[in-house]
Order: sequence, then structure tokens, then C-alpha cells
Amino acid sequence: MRGLGPCLVAMLRGGPLARLAALVSAGSTGTLVLALLAAAYGRPAYLDAALLLALLSLAGTLVYARFLGRTL
Repeated sequence: MRGLGPCLVAMLRGGPLARLAALVSAGSTGTLVLALLAAAYGRPAYLDAALLLALLSLAGTLVYARFLGRTL
């Protein structure tokens, strides 16, 4: 969870490309944390949440990258 702090700062204060990189990094970090929690506690709901976060993170990254491509 400590890896999400720098991502949040980069999303709030960085330039457009830094924000895109932070979005990708935050999605990957969150997915990894939830998958590890699912393995550690034996709760399949955490794995479902990790898969959902991975899909939403991918979609959000593609939408932001498309928007970024139009504005630059």
C-alpha cells in the first residue's frame, strides 16, 4: 500500500505523461496487493476484486491515453 502514495502525488501534481504513468502504476500495484491478499487469506472475493481492478485500470488507461493523444 505504500506504493500508492507516490502514485497519488504524481497524479495530482505531475504533467500529463506523469499522470498516465502513475495511473498505470497504481492499477498494477492495487491489483498485485489484492491478489496477494487473496492468496494469503484464502478469500476468492479479493481475487475477483483484483481482476475487476485490472480490467477497469486497463480501460481507464486507454481512455486517458486517447484523450491525451487528442490534446497534444
